[in-house]
Amino acid sequence: MLKKQNYEFVLHTLAPVHIGSGVKATSKEFIQENGEYYFPEMDKLYLFLEKNYPESLPAFEQYLLDSGSKTNKRKSRLIDFLNDQRIKKRDFGGFKIKQNNLVKNLGEVSLFIRDGLGNRYIPGSSLKGAIRTILESEYFRGKQIPWGAKSGRQFDDIFNNIRVSDSSSIEEMNFSIVQRWNHAKGKDPKRMNIYREALLPEQDVVFNISVIGEKAIFLMDNLENMAEKHYLFYKEFFLDKGFDKKYIQDNTEAPIYLGAGSGIWTKTNIRQMNKEKIDRIQMKNKMKNQGVMKLTKYPTNIISKIVKTKDFYEMGKCNFEVKKKS
Repeated sequence: MLKKQNYEFVLHTLAPVHIGSGVKATSKEFIQENGEYYFPEMDKLYLFLEKNYPESLPAFEQYLLDSGSKTNKRKSRLIDFLNDQRIKKRDFGGFKIKQNNLVKNLGEVSLFIRDGLGNRYIPGSSLKGAIRTILESEYFRGKQIPWGAKSGRQFDDIFNNIRVSDSSSIEEMNFSIVQRWNHAKGKDPKRMNIYREALLPEQDVVFNISVIGEKAIFLMDNLENMAEKHYLFYKEFFLDKGFDKKYIQDNTEAPIYLGAGSGIWTKTNIRQMNKEKIDRIQMKNKMKNQGVMKLTKYPTNIISKIVKTKDFYEMGKCNFEVKKKS
């Protein structure tokens, strides 16, 4: 009978983290006021107008159809529509996110993943994918390991023996909207027109991991050490290639990158990269050399020890600790 072991995996965010739901909201679908972004349920807003302001329905329908223009930006802002119709009510369901005053000209926003009840969480599959990258790099030394049974191949899927739970729900107050910044070698970071709802820095998120078999137990027992070694390889492969070190955050525990916007090399089995494969990725993603550092901004606590350059973070950077359960 195979030996089993349970672990608690504590993820500590060092930077904003975005796990995308595939849903995007435009400026037509949120209200920015009182230090918050409010994302109402548009169907509830429609029903409210139908019942209480039926004369405003044609204007609302035209508002939804109108894409706005550079000469009339008010047409694309929900708050201006409501003010024009003299509607002060703001209780149409939905959710609120605290405003990040470093975000300028907020446009389309990629929203964080939610469960069926609308609660934000991190799927176990997202964390497991990041763990897989570390293990393939350090334990399997760049060899790509099949995930799941394949026709005509012997089935020996070590990753099937590492089972990662979804996180518990994460409170709304721990999120904000951040903007992407690109840092090219020898240049100052450049603001990009990409916005994401993100879990804030210095948050702890807990997962449960169950493993089966001596090999899987060995991998989990040594995951922190392998993550540190993998990070050193990633740093040499990418971060040390001409980027300003003042944007590279130090680690406090074992490092891991999670979610969208952290850069392709944090999600790639870079130990198996040769010049041909790198060239192919560069061509596909229209990169210069190995691309740019993916950064973001969030107001930094004045006594923060995790940021070298005020307000700048490496998008998706986290540290973690693995605790064996008795």
